[in-house]
Order: sequence, then C-alpha cells, then structure tokens
Amino acid sequence: MIRTSVRRLTTKVFSNPKPLAPSKPKASVDFDNYFQDELELRLIAGKGGDGKSSFSKTFQNEFGGPNGGDGGNGAHIILQASKYHSSLNNIKNVFKADNGEPGEANFKKGKSAEHLIIEIPVGTIVRKINGNIACELKKHEQRFIAARGGLGGKGNYYFLSNMNRAPVECELGANGDKKKYKLELQLIAHFGLLGFPNAGKSSLLRAISRARPIVGDYEFTTRQPQLGSIEYDDFVQIHVADIPGIVPGASKQKQGLGSKFLRHIERCLALLIIIDMSVERPWEQYDLLMNELHEYKTDLTKKPITIIGNKMDDHDAKLQLEQTRQHLPYPLLPISTVEKINIDKLLLYLRKQYDELITNEWRDRMK
Repeated sequence: MIRTSVRRLTTKVFSNPKPLAPSKPKASVDFDNYFQDELELRLIAGKGGDGKSSFSKTFQNEFGGPNGGDGGNGAHIILQASKYHSSLNNIKNVFKADNGEPGEANFKKGKSAEHLIIEIPVGTIVRKINGNIACELKKHEQRFIAARGGLGGKGNYYFLSNMNRAPVECELGANGDKKKYKLELQLIAHFGLLGFPNAGKSSLLRAISRARPIVGDYEFTTRQPQLGSIEYDDFVQIHVADIPGIVPGASKQKQGLGSKFLRHIERCLALLIIIDMSVERPWEQYDLLMNELHEYKTDLTKKPITIIGNKMDDHDAKLQLEQTRQHLPYPLLPISTVEKINIDKLLLYLRKQYDELITNEWRDRMK
C-alpha cells in the first residue's frame, strides 16, 4: 500500500514537468567556454623495471649464488567511460604512465606501477590514427586498455641452471606502448542550435540556460560549440548546443570553418533551426541550411527539426510572419530573446520533444 501511494503521488507531481529558474546567478562577464567533442590523444605507457644482477655473500657462504630480483611491470594506460563527464575539455593531449621499479638483491622484485586511468564521457568513440575504430565505450565504467606497460626484466637468478651456476646476465625492462588515438563524442547535446551567423543562436542559449557565450554584432562570435543545460522540476536536464554559424558552401568546404561545424551537428539528436525574421525573405535561410545539410550528409535532414523565428521584436518581422509560415514545411515558433517572447513555450516544447527522442532512442537500442 505504501509503495502504490508513493508511485501515484510521484506521477501526479511530475506529470507536467516545468523548467526551473537557475539556482545560481549567471556569470557577470561573457566568456568563451567552448565544448570540445574531438581530441587527439598521445599515450606513453610505463617502462618495465630492470632486473638485478647480484650474488649472495654471507659470513659463512661467500659464494652463495645469484639472488637478483625481477623488475616490476610498467603501468597500463586505461580509458574508462564515466557518466560524470560530458566533454573532452579537461582531458590533456599527452599522458605518460609510471615506470616499474627495478629489482633488488635478495630476490626482491621491484614494485609494479599503478595503472593510469583516464575518464572520458560515455559514448566516446576511440579511433586509431588510420581512422579505424579501436573501441566504443557505451556503458559507465566500461574500460579499454589503450596502451600496455612494459614487462619487468628478469634478474640474474632467473638464468641459473646446471650449465651456468653463476649467471651475471639480467634483462632490461621492456618499453611501454606508444599509441596515438582520436577521441570522438557520439552525442554532444540533445538539441543543436543551427543557423546562419548572427541569427541569434548564442542569445537564445543565454536566455534558456546559465551559459554565457560571447554575443556581438558581428559574424562568427561562436567558433566552438557552446553547451547549456535546462533543468526541470523532475530532475531532468536537457543539453542544448550552440553550433557555430553555417555559411553557404560549407558542405563543399568552400569556407574554412563550415565543414568542421557540420560535423558537430551529427552529434545532436535533434535540430533547432534558427532563422532571422528581421531580414527580407527569411524563409530562404531555411532552404539554404537544408541544402547544406543534404549536400554534406543526407541523414542529417532526417533528424527531428524545429524551426524557430528569432528577433520577433523587430517591426518587419511581425509583418512577414504569416508569409514565412506559408513557405516552411514545419510549424514556426516565433520568439524574441531580447523581450523574452515565447521563451517559456519553447522550454515546454523542448521537454516534450526530449521525452519523444529518448523513447525512440531506447526503442532503437532494443531492436
């Protein structure tokens, strides 16, 4: 009886989740806190300890024989998936593991080094330099040995035999692996803000989250993806990424940064296309953006798409709203980040879309 009542109470309270106001104040200054979804990694595993060449000498037995110990093993470098990380920003480019300690006399083996564990976000693809996939870490605490440490060398006691009663040779520790990998995140956000430069993507991210991306009256204020989180009263967080502005010809690499920006879009579950309603014929922005997505990769146009008309505080935007809706294949949600028009409706809509996306993704995994 108690369990049933608690379940009913929980369903009643969170049946219509609402966005929460930020519990912490926003930063007083703008900053470029970009999101990194690709990283080149260089790993140097630990070297094995050298073996020891020594002989036992005691008061009663001056020629006691070899007693050199083996060296310890070098440390592996292990990549471990962690649900507590969502970006590659805090991961260094070069990691070097500890070496094993050398062996000592009296058959003492050197201490093996502790393995170096690097935590990376869940859903990270680890690629070799040639582009082949080495592994894909999909679950929390799933591990991959990226570079193996060298084995410790054998002491001279190991070479003792009937034919060689006083071996002096010993082994040097083996070198650890030296590997290079490229890390790629499968998913950087649930929703990606897509639009031409200066369409108001960064302003929208500031309006719906605590993120403080740089905003300016010039193109390409955003050079790297910016990530913001929206919290709801049922403890769900939705991540929204501000993708740098796409320019015509980006799919054919006519612009230096365009093709790089398109790769970020692949790692979003759904797209929020932002069009500037203050310009003439704003619906043409949608046509150009969809053409770039189709030319780059056809699958991108199959993602769930929502069209958002920004800058509705402009007088010209209100005049051409209905005409714009007639030219678009999807419903248009008019907003204004300056006057906070329809921002609450947008947040509720994003939550509804998020629930559908997560349900569909779970169905695909069960197939």
